[in-house]
Amino acid sequence: MRCELPWLWKVLESRRLLWLLGLTFALVVTFQYIELPYAISSIFSYTKIPISRNSTSLIGNSTSAMAPSFSQSENDPGGDDEEVEVDQIFDNTGNATAPAVSPTTATLPSSLPTLKENATAPAASADAPASLPGFNFSEKENATAPVASANTPAALPGLNLSPVKENVTAPVANAKAPAALPVLNPPRVKENVTIPTTSQVPKRSSTKTDVVPSVRFVPDVKENSKMPNFGVMSISEMSKKLQQNRITHNHRAKKPKWVTKPDLELLQAKYEIENAPIDDKDPLLYAPLYRNVSMFKRSYELMEKMLKVYVYREGSRPIMHSPILRGIYASEGWFMKIIETSNNKFVTKDPAKAHLFYLPFSSRMLEVTLYVQDSHSHRNLIQYLKDYIDFIATKYPFWNRTSGADHFLAACHDWAPSETRKHMAKSIRALCNSDVKEGFVFGKDTSLPETFVRDPKKPLSNIGGKSASQRPILAFFAGKPDHGYLRPILLSYWGNNKDPDLKIFGKLPRTKGNKNYLQFMKTSKYCICAKGFEVNSPRVVEAIFYDCVPVIVSDNFVPPFFEVLNWESFAIFIPEKDIPDLKKILMSIPERRYKQMQMRVKKVQKHFLWHVNPQKYDMFHMILHSVWFNRVFQISV
Repeated sequence: MRCELPWLWKVLESRRLLWLLGLTFALVVTFQYIELPYAISSIFSYTKIPISRNSTSLIGNSTSAMAPSFSQSENDPGGDDEEVEVDQIFDNTGNATAPAVSPTTATLPSSLPTLKENATAPAASADAPASLPGFNFSEKENATAPVASANTPAALPGLNLSPVKENVTAPVANAKAPAALPVLNPPRVKENVTIPTTSQVPKRSSTKTDVVPSVRFVPDVKENSKMPNFGVMSISEMSKKLQQNRITHNHRAKKPKWVTKPDLELLQAKYEIENAPIDDKDPLLYAPLYRNVSMFKRSYELMEKMLKVYVYREGSRPIMHSPILRGIYASEGWFMKIIETSNNKFVTKDPAKAHLFYLPFSSRMLEVTLYVQDSHSHRNLIQYLKDYIDFIATKYPFWNRTSGADHFLAACHDWAPSETRKHMAKSIRALCNSDVKEGFVFGKDTSLPETFVRDPKKPLSNIGGKSASQRPILAFFAGKPDHGYLRPILLSYWGNNKDPDLKIFGKLPRTKGNKNYLQFMKTSKYCICAKGFEVNSPRVVEAIFYDCVPVIVSDNFVPPFFEVLNWESFAIFIPEKDIPDLKKILMSIPERRYKQMQMRVKKVQKHFLWHVNPQKYDMFHMILHSVWFNRVFQISV
């Protein structure tokens, strides 16, 4: 018994020692990982990297937060719009609902949150801000430009253009650009689609897609922006918003990554425009038609003198470089056709000399080529444009220099605002669907006139109409009654000859050359321009084309060339809620006032005409001037 005790004692001592060692090790581990800072624990575990649970992978496909819905319709013989609704539908609480395919769908949200490529979509808020973010203007609506001093400096004070090299070499993108823009080949695309154009569009080939650039450009947009909550913005409120945005932009404009000579030239032009000498006696420019005729004249002169535009050659037909010259989308096609002619004086082949960069795609051909019928989604259309932007941002340094602020597009399709809202957020967008609720930014974006061209070879055929004293019809309208919610209301109050002074019809019978429609336009005092599915309508330009005073019934529609034209001097704006008082409003306008407005319609007409060979102050030059004018007042160095 005595011999066994020492052995037992040794076993107990060993177990106690092991227990003490285990307890000590547990205390050390606990103290290391709980009590000490992460910096000390990293000494023992240097390979660990803290990863947030909310972080997203930088690899893989981006997820879109949109579930757009579409409804399509055909043109009518009265120059009707081919209008469609886009984007996700929201209920009153800001929650997304299932997409619908109805011609009378509810009003859509003005803009969706712009997210980074792999960011989580923020929830819609019921307390959305009421103001639209943008860039602002300081001049009064009809203010007269200050008198220039006799000793006006020839150049902008404080600027020295000489140190800037004319052909300055900009930093080149790191990644090697692919040889050609990758061509998307979406599933189930119609091959034999009819396209309303005079020129033949090549058929899409089923070639293999090129390698996508490895460097992806992410636009500089707000990540957690809320969807604005809009009411109805009157034309006078739009003018105030334009002025405010011009002022605000001077304080928050993002400067380019490096300054070029064209930047300083634009800054010089801005100074000269703001200090333009008073000149309201020009025989070609009738002063009451303009916000400030002196500023407009000086701006137009400087545009003719110095503006240079670089047109990207990249991009495959039919989406790129395929102008449509007939129908309601003709504006984007005519502009593309004219600016891409070889002898255009505004175009330069040296991008280092360019003040503006043109993105030559057709929003109509984008829809015709890529939209999958009945898919109710245009994500692949948006992705195509993103791939195009990524391509030129990788191949050239110019997009990244300004985040696309010196780039512009001209798009007339109804889907263009939503297709370009995210990836072209900083660019100047000339849009036919110039809807405040669709994210139109005053002072940056410009309203593109929607024109119905019936004969591309003779775009000015049948121009003009009867004199003011030979127009027995008070007001006229004709159009498809199922286009949106407004037209059924208009027809219910004034259709079917309920009033002999108002000729309000649905779809007129088709005749050769639409003679019935044209005769009504030519013999009516006022032409009703009622919205369809979207705010824009070719009737606005048609009314001016036929010397008829336009009556615009479309809330939140920004009329064309709003930056320079005083629309209230030659057009009538009636809120949609006042349709029951339509005749009362028109009858309250004195005859003298009507004749004055009709005379002004004739004088402003030259700004809304397409010419096979462009002429001074015509539609092409006015579109280009609006883009130039907005860029001049955005410039910051």
